[in-house]
Amino acid sequence: MNKFIKLLPSLLLIAIYFIADEFFGPFVGAICAIISGAGEFLYTRIRYKKNDRTVLLTTLFFCIPGILSVWADGGIWEKLQPGIIETSFCILTGILVYTRTDLTETLPAFCQQDFHLSAGQLRTMRNTLKILFFLLCFHTAGVFLSAFLLPVSAASFISGPLLYILIGLFFLSLLARNKWLAWRYAKEEWLPLVDEKGNITGQAPRSICHSGSKLLHPVVHLHITNPGNEIFLQKRSMKKDLLPGRWDTAVGGHIGVNEKIEEALKRETFEELGITSFEARPLGNYIWESPREKELVFSFLCTRYDRIRIDNDEVDEGRFWSREEIEKNIGQACFTPNFEHEYHTLLKHLHH
Repeated sequence: MNKFIKLLPSLLLIAIYFIADEFFGPFVGAICAIISGAGEFLYTRIRYKKNDRTVLLTTLFFCIPGILSVWADGGIWEKLQPGIIETSFCILTGILVYTRTDLTETLPAFCQQDFHLSAGQLRTMRNTLKILFFLLCFHTAGVFLSAFLLPVSAASFISGPLLYILIGLFFLSLLARNKWLAWRYAKEEWLPLVDEKGNITGQAPRSICHSGSKLLHPVVHLHITNPGNEIFLQKRSMKKDLLPGRWDTAVGGHIGVNEKIEEALKRETFEELGITSFEARPLGNYIWESPREKELVFSFLCTRYDRIRIDNDEVDEGRFWSREEIEKNIGQACFTPNFEHEYHTLLKHLHH
């Protein structure tokens, strides 16, 4: 919330312009935009020792209507003025949507250091801007057509109040959608989102993480071996929606929100194999990506444990496999792709 509070000065600049434009005309609106924009620019220059180009461009952008209102006093250009202004909005929005522009760079300078958006958040923002872009294009076309085909009163309504109504409905629909999503995912398991170094960046519902969104989330894997260097594998339940019946790493599961790696490892080991006491050493971490998900895997090796007792719906059975058995079945749709990938790394840590 504190991040978005810092955006209020820039949002206030836009609000001042629209209020002044609606009640006093575009020329007065432009003057108000210049005053508020200059104030924000000077504040950023004095406080942060930085020239904020975003504020300058925004202020200049809102001066255009005032300039046009003086230049196009009467005639067809005055009737087309709202459409011309809104066309510039469409172009600006289109650039943000259809180019590789870093959306955080469009924020005021004093906000950029506090806004760190994940890939998923940026994708959501671009999709939202895309809807807004098409809405503006549709309305702009209506403004130009009404200027030629409709009476002045109707054209004025379309170019002014109708735009505010459409934008208001747009944001109300976003609010309603967010409320619906919050209700939908309220009872679902949420997973932490991380960057490639494991730093928490947010959280998301499990179904979203497994939907092909490629939101990076952390998991733990535990490999179990016996004195003969055989590797214990679990057979995934046929009830699983992903790779049912495949043989997989002894233990694998998500790290929960606010849960430490070691805590998740102990919990998953007990839930899947019934092991209550064991010793494990870390093998490292890596990123595993499949068509459905993207995981930051923290891998461990266990050689000492009390006993294995499988009694849950996630695992059908489990047993130790020799290296010869495993290598004979690799690539035969017997194991999960993730295990086959990790198996070669595991070999480096086993005694020959």
